[in-house]
Amino acid sequence: MPETPPPESGPDETLDSIGTAGVRVLQRRTGYRFTLDAVLLAHFAATEGTGATGRLLELGAGSGVVSFLLVKQFGLGPVDALELQPAVYARLERAVALNACEDRVKPLLGDLRRLRELVPSGQYAHVVSNPPFRRADAGVRSPDDERAVSKSEVACDARDVVAAARHALMPGGSVSLVYPATRVAEVLGLLTQAKLYPSVLRLVHSRVDAPATRFLVHALRDRDRGLAVRPPLIVHGEGPGGYSTEVAALMEPPLAEQGR
Repeated sequence: MPETPPPESGPDETLDSIGTAGVRVLQRRTGYRFTLDAVLLAHFAATEGTGATGRLLELGAGSGVVSFLLVKQFGLGPVDALELQPAVYARLERAVALNACEDRVKPLLGDLRRLRELVPSGQYAHVVSNPPFRRADAGVRSPDDERAVSKSEVACDARDVVAAARHALMPGGSVSLVYPATRVAEVLGLLTQAKLYPSVLRLVHSRVDAPATRFLVHALRDRDRGLAVRPPLIVHGEGPGGYSTEVAALMEPPLAEQGR
C-alpha cells in the first residue's frame, strides 16, 4: 500500500491562504499570526522597487507571507527569508514546499543583528521587513515567547533593522519597511543616519476619516533623490469584504478567476 503523506498542518497549526496567487502559510494557532501589514508591505515593495533587479532579502520573515507574495503574486525574487526563531523557521521551510517555491524562496535561520556573520556585505538589490513594532518597554510583554519576539523589540529594534539593511544592500539598492505611524520621525531619522535615504512615504489609514495607523517607507542606499509622499492608503471602504477597492484587489482573486 502507498504511504500516507504527512498532514500539511500539525494539531497546533493552521494552513492559511492569502492574496490573489494562492499563497499558503503555516501558523501556530496560539502564536503570532500575520496581519494585513504583510500584504501591504509586499505590494508597496513591488510597486516602489520596480527598478531593482537581483536577489531580495526579507528580515524577520516569520511565516514567509511577504516572501511568498513577492514571488508568487508580484513576480519578484529570488528571495532569501531570514528568521530568528527555530520553530517558526521550521514552518517556513515546510511552506516553501507547499508553495512550490524551492527555487525562489530560500529560508535562512539566524539573527539579523549578526547578519555580517551570515551573508557578505552588499549582496542584495532590495531588502524588505515587517519588523517587531512595539518597543520592549512599552506595555506588558506577551507570556508567549513567539508572540513577544514577533511583536515587541525584545530581540531587535529599529536601529538593528536599519543596520542590517545597510549591510545587506548593494550600492543603489533599496529597502522597504512598515512601522506604526507614531514612529515615522524616528525611523526616517535612523534611515537617513545610515545613508539609506527615504524616497517614498505612504501613510496607511483604517478609514478615510481616521488618523494614520501605519506608514510604508522606501529608501535608497547612498542616493538622496528627495522624498515623494504618496496619496494615503485607505484600508476599509465599500469594496469586497469591507475593504477599499485598492486593498480588496490585493486580497482575493477576481471572481472570474475563482470560477475557473
